[in-house]
Amino acid sequence: MKILFLILLFYNSIFSEIPFLESIDYDNPDLKKLREDIKHNLRVSKSFKKNETLVPIRFIKYKVKEGENFFKIMTRTGMDIDTLSSVNSLSSPQDIYTGMILLIPNMRGIYDSEEIPNNEKGRARLAKKYNMDESLFIFEDKIRNEWLVPGRTLGKIEKSFFYGLAFIPPLKTGFITSNYGTRTDPFTLKKTFHGGMDIAAYEGTPVYAAASGEVRFAKEKGGYGNLIVLRHNLGFETRYGHLSKILVDKGVKVQKGELIGKVGSTGRSTGNHLHFEVRRFSKNQKPEFYKHM
Repeated sequence: MKILFLILLFYNSIFSEIPFLESIDYDNPDLKKLREDIKHNLRVSKSFKKNETLVPIRFIKYKVKEGENFFKIMTRTGMDIDTLSSVNSLSSPQDIYTGMILLIPNMRGIYDSEEIPNNEKGRARLAKKYNMDESLFIFEDKIRNEWLVPGRTLGKIEKSFFYGLAFIPPLKTGFITSNYGTRTDPFTLKKTFHGGMDIAAYEGTPVYAAASGEVRFAKEKGGYGNLIVLRHNLGFETRYGHLSKILVDKGVKVQKGELIGKVGSTGRSTGNHLHFEVRRFSKNQKPEFYKHM
């Protein structure tokens, strides 16, 4: 516990040293400098010329103001979807909210998801992986302790998750009785946070995998009743609760749209429905579907 406290203290001290960008108005000199650095670093990372160097990486903080959204902040700062989402571990444009503090680097790029060591062999491995000169890679040890790959963008799979294209509705019939967010708890009648969505349907209605993945849990669990947890790419998982029947076993790989269970009212439930959750790195996310219900 003491070690964790010291780590958090160290992280917070680093975070507090990062300067704030007060506004994203185009006449803000700090914003102009940020955009100039981003433009220069992008040109260098794309040119493959060894006689030019990147402006050293630095971060700024920006506090989201009322009325601002992901795309306005991205455009004004000279960022792109890939960098802003990768650096801030955003899973969708809807993750942005008023008062949120975003980290914005002075270069476009993405963090490499592999655990590649910070040494010359690691650089050589990255150079081969991305077909880039070894000197361009940056081991960013202020925020994430991961390799930052300048100028690179997210792949198709990552973008499909970010835009909500990776998930399909888990039921073909039914209607939403409780959405993600604050609601009145049906048992306590108090305002509580609801980490998923409830979809009412008849008992026995087929439940389908919202995305391809691996079954990491398939049995009864407390208030969830009969629960299936599927693990997907990029730290995502989906949860299917209150099932009357579980039709898959732990460790099995399933495809998007595959039958995995049936609707029920097991656990802490007031009637037949599916409780559906999306999480990323154990943090609840708002479910977004390619085909909205």
